[in-house]
Amino acid sequence: MVYVYRVEIETDKETGDIVASLPKLNYTADFGASIEEAIERLRELATGFIETLIEEGESIPCSDELIGNDLYLSLETKKKVEVA
Repeated sequence: MVYVYRVEIETDKETGDIVASLPKLNYTADFGASIEEAIERLRELATGFIETLIEEGESIPCSDELIGNDLYLSLETKKKVEVA
């Protein structure tokens, strides 16, 4: 299954690191020295978060609607959501 979420990018004022977060996934966030690194780390973290939700039978937030020039992250999980 593929999920697409809007990414927010900020710069940490204390460290200078780039922070990437996904508001729709409880503001799951990670950081890096560059936007690319922060997003790659966020991808790994968020995919694990979604897979944990699936394992625990929790609902997965629906994908964000693609609007304008916002930045979006596509997450693919191998785990399948079982429907009763």
